[in-house]
Order: sequence, then structure tokens, then C-alpha cells
Amino acid sequence: MNIQSISIVVPTKGCVNSCKFCVSRMHTNDYERIFNKFQIQKRIKWAVMNGVNTCIITGTGEALQNKNFLYLLSEIFSELEHPFPNVEFQTTGVLLTAADNIQHLKSLGVNTISLSVSDIYDDFNMEIISAPPSLRFDLKERCNIIKNEGFNLRLSLNMTKYYDDATPQDLINRCKYLGADQVTFRKLYSSDDNSEQSQWVKENACVKILDEVREFIKGKNGKGTLLYHLPFGASVYSINGMSTVIDDDCMSKENDAALKYVILRENGKLYARWDDEGSLIF
Repeated sequence: MNIQSISIVVPTKGCVNSCKFCVSRMHTNDYERIFNKFQIQKRIKWAVMNGVNTCIITGTGEALQNKNFLYLLSEIFSELEHPFPNVEFQTTGVLLTAADNIQHLKSLGVNTISLSVSDIYDDFNMEIISAPPSLRFDLKERCNIIKNEGFNLRLSLNMTKYYDDATPQDLINRCKYLGADQVTFRKLYSSDDNSEQSQWVKENACVKILDEVREFIKGKNGKGTLLYHLPFGASVYSINGMSTVIDDDCMSKENDAALKYVILRENGKLYARWDDEGSLIF
């Protein structure tokens, strides 16, 4: 089985943010205080046996909301002699600088912090994620902290309409200014459930800039240099000293020849898709 990564979902009871495009933010979580060490170890071992060397620590809320889970996960990683050479931590950045959080990410072996950003010009970023006033931050300062602590910085750009007035060169230059090592241009996902979040995506997703970025980086006269192809079909290009990828399939539904990722959910079970209980692996 060709699998790119394993996403480990940290259980949280809701989220400190209320991202306008997040379809999971209305749901509570019944697994916040459940931790079955043996079952989690089994699934991590399965992933390693299937060639997975990248682990993404994420959550339907902010993963740093449940530091007890992260402490226990760190113990598992240590006992298994850090089975994943590449560990990525996904966050909007709101809890990153709270007491000891940076040091704890280092104990987990985190190499890359993937910062989810909805406006890299920082005019509407905090508003879109509806961060609590006490947790709001300046984007440039937060990026500087990440880099100064020795982490790789990936900017995961949620492609909202706020980018449609920019040019691809503008976006690339801004990412470089913020110190990005890697950039993911992420198409926003909506479903047909008529939820508030899906409706927001339909009204606020970018219209044209994603196609323009794609052409700018990898078109006939594109300025990017092809580095390699990912198992799920996307290609990684280098531009202005940063690696870039355009993620058109954030829910992993377009490719059945390879798994973009497997997901270790809050209940300790392994799945192939985020939104389909029938995708249970074991």
C-alpha cells in the first residue's frame, strides 16, 4: 500500500477558534479523556510497516488544547524510538507561545510547523478564524518565533477570496517575507450539507487566483522548478527558495491508487478518509 503520511488527531472538546470554513467546529468530542496506549501503538506500528515515515499531528480543534494527550503521545514516540523521522504539527498558531508549548513540540520530535493562514497579509486572518481576543497575534512575529526556534515553517494558505486581488508573484513574495520554507496552496472544501461553514466557503473561496498560481509556478512558462511527485498525484515545485504544492484534494477523494494519508482518529482507530466511517482500516 502506497501511503504518504499518518495524521494523528488529538482529541479536543471543541476548539478555541471558530474558523468560518471549518465543518467540524460545531461538533463536540466524546474521546477527549480516552487514551488506549496499546491500540495507538498497534496502529503506529502498522503505519511504519507500510512504509509511512511522516507523521502529522493535528486536530479538529487546536492540538495544544489537549496537552495531556500530547505528553502521552510523546511517551509512545520515545518508547518506539521515534518511529517517524518527519513529524509535522498543524496549528493556526494561537496557543504556540503559551508556557512550555514550544519545548513540548520539540520533545515530540516536531520538525515542521504547518501554520494555517487565511490571509497572509494579516488584515483578516484573526477575524476569519475567530480567535479569542487574548490569543490574537501578529503573523510576522509568530513566523519569526517558529523560525528562531529551529522549526521548518510551512505556510498552509486557505485559499479565500482575499487573495483574488493579489498576483501570484505577490503571494510568493509575501510567503518569502514571512520566512516560509514550504508553502501549500489549499483549496477550501465544502459539502452539500447546507451548513453555515459550507455556505461560507461557497461565498468566500477564491475564484481565480489558485489557477493563476498554478500557471505561474508550473505552467508552460512557469517559474517553478519541478522537484518530485507526491504519491497522491500532486507535484512539488521549488520557487524563490521555497517548496510549493497545490492541494486540490484536501479530503483525499480523487486518487484510489495511493492513500494521501491514513488517519488515527480520536477513538484510537485508523481510517482512510476524514468524513466516512466506512473507510475504517482497523
